Amino acid sequence: MSQLELRLTLPVIELEHVRLRPWRVTDTAALATAWMDPEIVARSSVPVDSSPAAAERWIDGAEQRCQRGLSVDLAIVGSADDEVIGEVGLSSIDQRRRAALIGWWVAAAERGRGAASAAVAGFTGWALTDAGFAAIVAEITDDNGASLQVAKNCAFIPLGPGSWVRTA
Repeated sequence: MSQLELRLTLPVIELEHVRLRPWRVTDTAALATAWMDPEIVARSSVPVDSSPAAAERWIDGAEQRCQRGLSVDLAIVGSADDEVIGEVGLSSIDQRRRAALIGWWVAAAERGRGAASAAVAGFTGWALTDAGFAAIVAEITDDNGASLQVAKNCAFIPLGPGSWVRTA
């Protein structure tokens, strides 16, 4: 493997208060519920079919999407109980530039408790070191104050209107 190749996997990343891990079929209900959250729907790419069956199909396809270089999607879970409280993932992966878009969401009951900042910092650190990315870009609208704060907390810098970047 050359120094410039990306090493895409679905890792388990242990952090202080949360853990990032691959999605499991047992997480289907949590994902389907998140896909109905108005805040997540407004700010994320939620499928038109947000049924539990669609959530299960999406979870079943995660490993294949990763192997094909399309995305790396991890569940954010509580360290103590392994319950899904959010998601963090990479998409629009550009192998040649070693760059990708990062996105995240946190369930309503967990917002404002630092889970997003912890997950994004840990996941970005993994992407820039272990996975071999050179740049991770976050696209955040100006009216999304919570995500703007997460980007700032995680050392992303403004790239232009609506875009933030963190580099290796």
